[in-house]
Amino acid sequence: MIYRFIREHTGEFRVETMCRVLKVSRIAYYRWIARPVSQRKKQDEIIKEQIVKIYNESRKTYGSPRIRRKLDK
Repeated sequence: MIYRFIREHTGEFRVETMCRVLKVSRIAYYRWIARPVSQRKKQDEIIKEQIVKIYNESRKTYGSPRIRRKLDK
């Protein structure tokens, strides 16, 4: 969570300053940035795209039970 905050605010503040204030090491932050995306995260993104597509195709009327049934097909 802290690393995500740092990444989202790099345009406003220096990374070195944020790491010092938030008490995290810069090395750990840069390792986190360089870390490859996990398989789980990739799968979550695919499912999220499918959910958004189903929701939009239903003219934003489907709730979670209907979306779940569509995903299970």
